[in-house]
Amino acid sequence: IILNDLVDKKIEHYEALLQEMCAASEKYLGAFSVKLLVERVGWDLSAEYREIELLHYDEGGISCAEIVASMKENPNLPVDDMFMKFITRYIEILAKLIGSEKKSRNNHRRHRNHCN
Repeated sequence: IILNDLVDKKIEHYEALLQEMCAASEKYLGAFSVKLLVERVGWDLSAEYREIELLHYDEGGISCAEIVASMKENPNLPVDDMFMKFITRYIEILAKLIGSEKKSRNNHRRHRNHCN
């Protein structure tokens, strides 16, 4: 039971971290884009971590309640690895989006300068 409490606390910690990450992202991307991003990351990781599909995001934010419940059936789930990969993948996708937006803006500027 003590081990379960430890894992529950660990998941709560990751849930709080993901809440902050999504709230910060929402300021710039909007709730709908963040929802799509969370779904995309979940889909990307679902082959390796089936439980990641139990992560839910809606107007209330991120919920890991179903992951906590599933831990009773799969206590050996590598929680740290799963959440670390989720966060890393989320940031990778954001970085790609920012990079392509920056590139697009630079190309637009270059085109405008050549036309003048």
